[in-house]
Amino acid sequence: MPEEKGVPLIYAEARAHLLQRAQERGLSLEVYGERVTATTIQAFAGAVNEFKLSSQQGLGLRVLQGGAWGYSYTENLSAPALDRALDSALENAELSAPVPHAGLHAWGEPPEMDLHGEGMSGVSVEQKVNVALTLERAARGADPRVQSVPYNAYSDSEGLVSVDSTAGLNREYQTLQTYGYVAPLVTENGQSKMKRNFQFTREFTQLDPGSTALEATRKALALLGAKPAPSGRFAAVIDAECLALLLSVFAGAFSARQVQEGKSPLAGRLGQVLGSPLVTLLDDATLLKGMASRPFDAEGHPSVPVTLVEGGVLKTFLHNSETAAHDGLESTGHASRSGYRGMIGVAPSNLYMPGGSGTRADLLRRLGTGLLLTDVRGAHAGANGITGDFSLQAEGFWVEGGEVAYPLEVFTVAGNFWEVLSDVQAVADDLTFTVYTSGAPSVLIGSLSVGGQDVQDGSD
Repeated sequence: MPEEKGVPLIYAEARAHLLQRAQERGLSLEVYGERVTATTIQAFAGAVNEFKLSSQQGLGLRVLQGGAWGYSYTENLSAPALDRALDSALENAELSAPVPHAGLHAWGEPPEMDLHGEGMSGVSVEQKVNVALTLERAARGADPRVQSVPYNAYSDSEGLVSVDSTAGLNREYQTLQTYGYVAPLVTENGQSKMKRNFQFTREFTQLDPGSTALEATRKALALLGAKPAPSGRFAAVIDAECLALLLSVFAGAFSARQVQEGKSPLAGRLGQVLGSPLVTLLDDATLLKGMASRPFDAEGHPSVPVTLVEGGVLKTFLHNSETAAHDGLESTGHASRSGYRGMIGVAPSNLYMPGGSGTRADLLRRLGTGLLLTDVRGAHAGANGITGDFSLQAEGFWVEGGEVAYPLEVFTVAGNFWEVLSDVQAVADDLTFTVYTSGAPSVLIGSLSVGGQDVQDGSD
């Protein structure tokens, strides 16, 4: 193995170098690695106004010494830099407190998953640019009420993720993600509205920027002519994308770490009724078309589908190896890291609620009169992940006679997410995954608190 001072080793050699050094020193070491190349292109007024190429790689080290973990990372893959990173991880472990149930594991084999497809080798820069230009051009030309397209982008990301350890792990997988995103601004009679739409795929040839732009424009135009929202409690249909967003906001409650630290409202509720009998929640990292899919987690544990809630009953939490050992269980394969710089945590992958039967239109007919909630904003400030309470700016439509009557001016909705799940009365068949990696269908609930224009005016 070449080790000339200051000369970077190739990625695989760097991983092997670290394992060899750790074994020579009798250390327990885990190496988490990432290599990513990405392109982002934005268009404005018919021309490219931003073009970014980026490339990043690094290795995150986790040394177990005396029952304590020590972390370090390096982006320099030369032998001296790797040795320094190993020394740093060991020093950090010696300064850290022991962690119960800490250990490295030789997990079984992960499932075979092709998350890379045909790759990007045959895709030219001109083709990528054309996607960005088409997103902007198609949205601008879709309707004379489109004033501009301030947000749009083509993006792709091609990467390699690896986990190696002195316990015997040596695994990696490749990923490819391509996106089209667009948000046109439409104006009529002094009102301006904007709505986003995006497409995700692992095959560049499957991108359809024209359709993505037209759908975004349709959504934006539908918001024009908005009227003040009423105030009170109303039955509501929560649109699939909106429910998926809410699910992502409160997903942390299913983390076993949050439960063990007393930060989840679900602590002590295993086996208890959590929602309506119509509510089932799954987390499945093995979905081939999922944005957060992976054959193994950040500890190298094989990915498997996990049923969190079944028929309204809470079945399990999401675990990494340490939280699982704490509860006398097996890991669910949900160890996470925020890149090679991060520390091990617990996080969902593709968290979703399966669809039911019937369409969203069927739910609206059953609703009769009430609210169609299509979006919420400000979750970073208006949602409490520990209690489940929320008070959020919202977007939606008033429904009369089972049909959408008119769009509503910005209003607020307030409630508790877990009470919303308990109040689900019907589930549509329109399961939709969002950019937040979560997915949900549209649902009908019996009551939701709405703060309309009169409330907002009174607070000025």
